[in-house]
Amino acid sequence: MITKRLMLMFFMAMATSFAFAQDETEEEGDDNLVPNGDFELSETRTLKKPGMMQDLCESWYNATKAPCDLFAEGIKSEKVGVPKNNYGIQEAASGDVYAGFRAYSKDAKKTRSYMAVELKEEMEKNQMYCVEFKVSLSDLSKFGVNYIGALFGDRKVVQPNTGSMVKDLNEISIKQKSNKPYMMQDGWETICGTYIATGNEEYMIIGCFGSDSKLQTEKMKRPRGVTGAQSYDAYYFLDDVKVYPVEAKSQCACDPAAALEPDLIYGQSTVIGASMTSEQNVGVSAVYYAFQKKNITGAGQTTLEQIVTIMNENPSWKLEVIGHCDNDEFDEEKINPRYRDMGQQRADQLVRYLVSKGIDESRLIPLSKSNSDPANTRPTDLSRAQNRRVVFKIRK
Repeated sequence: MITKRLMLMFFMAMATSFAFAQDETEEEGDDNLVPNGDFELSETRTLKKPGMMQDLCESWYNATKAPCDLFAEGIKSEKVGVPKNNYGIQEAASGDVYAGFRAYSKDAKKTRSYMAVELKEEMEKNQMYCVEFKVSLSDLSKFGVNYIGALFGDRKVVQPNTGSMVKDLNEISIKQKSNKPYMMQDGWETICGTYIATGNEEYMIIGCFGSDSKLQTEKMKRPRGVTGAQSYDAYYFLDDVKVYPVEAKSQCACDPAAALEPDLIYGQSTVIGASMTSEQNVGVSAVYYAFQKKNITGAGQTTLEQIVTIMNENPSWKLEVIGHCDNDEFDEEKINPRYRDMGQQRADQLVRYLVSKGIDESRLIPLSKSNSDPANTRPTDLSRAQNRRVVFKIRK
């Protein structure tokens, strides 16, 4: 009897311990820094009209004096209901609740509004984060616009007026790379990107940050089956806001448009100066690559032909073939062994090419500096393309 009781107590303790551990695991798995990112933690029982987001929605607030809106399923008011409301018809991206903000208006009485939230914790310095949120243009919007994105900051901003928060495109923390107008009405469109933190960011603001003079506005037709007059503005529903740490950009591959953009390869071919020595010509030569690629382009082959000519004219010389990668490629190799030491892979590939052109392999020294010696440190696509390269150095 004692033995059975002890065994029962043991199994109960084990079950309790397992449940506790499971709860801890689930909590640890929630790495989204945005509290109430799906807006489900809202007091929707008293939701009656537009402009009540800040009063009823946990964690979120208005970044200006222009109020944002909350919409919920199963409430009495049709003005702010889900799926049907004053702005059209739209199901929630997830759950039963979503928010809404005005991105643009031709009516001076209707100003832009901005959603803001304090993150659960400060962002870590130099940590890469994936940021994503879903927007849907309301059916009764006359326009779709661009410049919609997110800003991160180290302090709470509550603008004491209804003015627009205007920023240059490069100042917007997260935006669509092509900066196209968002025009999806029947469904949700994901705005997504990566952000490397400075280490002090605690707040995020979502809205439209382009000046009226720079905005691209696309006229919209009212969808079939939707009644009501169109408003001369661009009003967007917002749902599923997430900010979470990642090691590489490929872990944040949530923007279908980005996958369609062509690979950027820096430069054409090396210019050989008439007054330069052969050694100097080799020293300024470089072969450039697309992201995560090691195949040789036509421009690269032109450069290599010049290298072959110089090496044949100087049979005692040896050649260092030095591969490089950009920071994004360096991050990718952490999660995908296929891309490990892309700089070395590029150098080895060029050595094989030069050998196929008659250069003795003993004269070629493949090396890699990975991302440790960038040609350009600016955080732009063109600068990163400059860093994806192989360069050369003569050994006499």
